Amino acid sequence: MAKHIMKRGREDDSVDRQPPLKRQKIDGIKWHGSSWNGKTTDNKIIDIMKRLTPLAVHYNANVTNQFIRDVPELLWWQKILKPFLNLEDLSILRRCHTFFEKYWRNLKAQNIIRVPQGCPTVEKAMALAVIFSERKEYTETDPLKIKLEEGVHEIVGYTEYTQHRNALRVICSHITFVGSGKNQTTIRGGFTVNNQQHVKFEGLTVTNSISGGAGLFLMGNETTVDVLNCAVKECGSTGIFVQDGATVTATRCDFMENGHYGVLCQSANTEIRLIDSTIHHNKVDGLIAHNYAVVDLHGTKTDIHSNKRRGIAAFDHAKVNIHLPSQHNTSHGNLEEDRFQDDDGSSIANINADGTFTHVVVEDEGWLALLEEEN
Repeated sequence: MAKHIMKRGREDDSVDRQPPLKRQKIDGIKWHGSSWNGKTTDNKIIDIMKRLTPLAVHYNANVTNQFIRDVPELLWWQKILKPFLNLEDLSILRRCHTFFEKYWRNLKAQNIIRVPQGCPTVEKAMALAVIFSERKEYTETDPLKIKLEEGVHEIVGYTEYTQHRNALRVICSHITFVGSGKNQTTIRGGFTVNNQQHVKFEGLTVTNSISGGAGLFLMGNETTVDVLNCAVKECGSTGIFVQDGATVTATRCDFMENGHYGVLCQSANTEIRLIDSTIHHNKVDGLIAHNYAVVDLHGTKTDIHSNKRRGIAAFDHAKVNIHLPSQHNTSHGNLEEDRFQDDDGSSIANINADGTFTHVVVEDEGWLALLEEEN
């Protein structure tokens, strides 16, 4: 028994006599913690420690009310200011003290305006974006983002930034409106873009139910717009209306249940490319190309169906190019016709793998006059 005790004692002594692990030191930062094994090779952790260590304030028992009189800066930024200040309030408060000016600059550097956390409405976020764009040059690869949180955001009234028919005018280039997903973030109202470059809509549902309202109204020969993972539905008139030389790409989008048309593209030099997008259950036609406009359809998930009149219509020298095999069921199940083209130089054609075209020949039914009457 004694031998056993002595043996255990020797084992315990040997453990106590083990030399402490040599702690690594990086740029003056000590690594602590019971699970630390003597070295760190994770560059991500090293980078985080380098950035956070200068902001840390350690408790000092000799300082009375330390965290009342000397609140750590990181605590101000992450816990105190966020619940009480939106960007509009902060833009005023920053003039009162240099600390708030620093906080303002920190938020600006993130290139994100949050709705409703940073701004209560989409209109106010647009107004703030104008100010930001005047003071910083954003680019296609470094855009200003308006982050719309989950829920419903309404565009209402008539302000400097709101056009008729509840459409917010986007008057900045290099700006992205991004939601939490088309099933989570909804815009009640529409957007108008006129001669702005690299505007993007991502992860949103847009619905402008007012009479004659369009979800996205995009125009101007300098306009370039990307629409990604969005739904544009239940609009009073048209889901997406593109004209006057604008260039638009819509990827994995749904244009559905609109009062007249899902997609309308018209006038010379106007181009819209639809990739893996659906156009369905619109009350008149699904896709219209008019007056020298060009529409390109890509992606095997492209599906145009169940529209109340026609699936695809082209007239007045417009072209719809379907970059899919002719056997792909691109337009089907529409109430009257799946494809209709005027006989005045317009065309709907499948582009085959060898570069040849497969055209659809249909008769002119006076559709142009009917469209003009409806608009």
